[in-house]
Amino acid sequence: MGKATQDLRKEHDAILYVLQILNKMINADSFDAEILLNYYDDVVYFLKIFADKCHHGKEENILFKELINKGVPNEGGPVGVMLQEHVQGRNYIAQMEQSLDIKNIEGFKNAAMLYSDLLRRHIEKENNVLFLMADKVINEQEQNFLFLQFEKHEENVIGHGVHEKLHSMIDTWAEIFDVE
Repeated sequence: MGKATQDLRKEHDAILYVLQILNKMINADSFDAEILLNYYDDVVYFLKIFADKCHHGKEENILFKELINKGVPNEGGPVGVMLQEHVQGRNYIAQMEQSLDIKNIEGFKNAAMLYSDLLRRHIEKENNVLFLMADKVINEQEQNFLFLQFEKHEENVIGHGVHEKLHSMIDTWAEIFDVE
């Protein structure tokens, strides 16, 4: 397993953990609606910044381009499928955000469940198909170089210290919603 794909898998673990917490939030009935709306808003922020801007940005702008350069098909191939799913995920995030704007909790829950289902399947495909391909066609030295590009992307796109802030949010939610 290369350093770049290892980094993306680690981020997948964090995203899956947040989806687990989100499920607990959605099913929580001991919280006031206004309080839940605030938590939902924080989760949407996390998904937009960490899952999409940072994680999907690394994949789209760095890893997928390298895979295409190495001959992995885009159109009609695994990269194209992943890109389409990223777009669908962004649509679900937009639906969640719109629901929050009008305080439509049921609309939020529906979009959140669709997003969660999509992302769980998406991550499984990346971890078990695409990243295995990447590990075969991108050697260790190239993976290390991609990892350095990931770090630059993170710093340039989301900024210094934001990654840590986002992980702190995860820890807080896990404690409040009793997720291990």
